[in-house]
Order: sequence, then C-alpha cells, then structure tokens
Amino acid sequence: MIKKILKRIKIVSIDMLFYSMDASEFKQFNELDFIIQKDVSNPNKTKYFIEIDSRKIHESTLFKKIDILKLIHEKGPAIGECVTIPEFKGKSIYPFVINYIAKKELFENQNKEVFIIVDTNNISSIKGIEKAGFTLKSSVKAKRFLWFYFKRQIKNFK
Repeated sequence: MIKKILKRIKIVSIDMLFYSMDASEFKQFNELDFIIQKDVSNPNKTKYFIEIDSRKIHESTLFKKIDILKLIHEKGPAIGECVTIPEFKGKSIYPFVINYIAKKELFENQNKEVFIIVDTNNISSIKGIEKAGFTLKSSVKAKRFLWFYFKRQIKNFK
C-alpha cells in the first residue's frame, strides 16, 4: 500500500496541448450512423458513448470544470478520457462525438467555450480534435507535484 502511495507522490512532466472551440468557430461534423448516448449519473462529469450490440465502441467524458485550465487562465467544460476500441478506430467516430459534445455545450448549455486537452505525443487524437473543428489555443510544458505546477512554459496561439 505504501509503495502505491509513494508512486503517486512524485514529480511528473507534462507536455500538453489545449484546444478550444467557441460558437463562432463551430462547424457541423458529418453525420454518422451512430446514436450517441449519455450517462449523467455523476454531477461533475457526463459520459457520452456509442454502443453496438451492448458493447461500448467509444466513450468520451465531459468535465464541468477541470483545474488544469487554470494554467492558461481559463475555465469551462473540458472533454477528456476519450477511448475508441481498436476495430472502430479510423472511422471518424472520435471527431463525430467530440463535435457533438461541443455543439451541446455551446448552443444548448450556452457555454462560451469548450476545451479539450491532449498530450503532445498523441498524434491520432490531435488529428481527430482538429478534424472535429477545435483549434489550438495553448501549449503547456510543466512539472507537476501533487496538484502544484512549476517550471511552467506556456505558449498561446489564439
């Protein structure tokens, strides 16, 4: 048990890209033949998912608020924890779902902006995020210890 705790108490390097979309940037993504369902059992996050034959083929989570946005002096809903099972990758499901979530947040829930954060090494997710219509807002390199960030290098793009 102590080893598990000690593993979590270490300095971690982060190298993240922050993408965003506002109502003026929104472009409707092509409709796909999938029904997006949602689970709102947690008040702080909503899970959006697609099921085929009772099997989840994709899931994305919308967080009402996420602390890491404070690094770029922003606040708002953020999409994360997105997973598509391997046999359904490359079928535009990921950009379809995150575009759908952005549309809901911007137009139905009247949020000013929707964010999505991705590791700089996650090339396939970056392609999906850009395909969905999100634009690069900032990049952040930093060290994190627990919930503290230091040695921050922040570059803004818009």
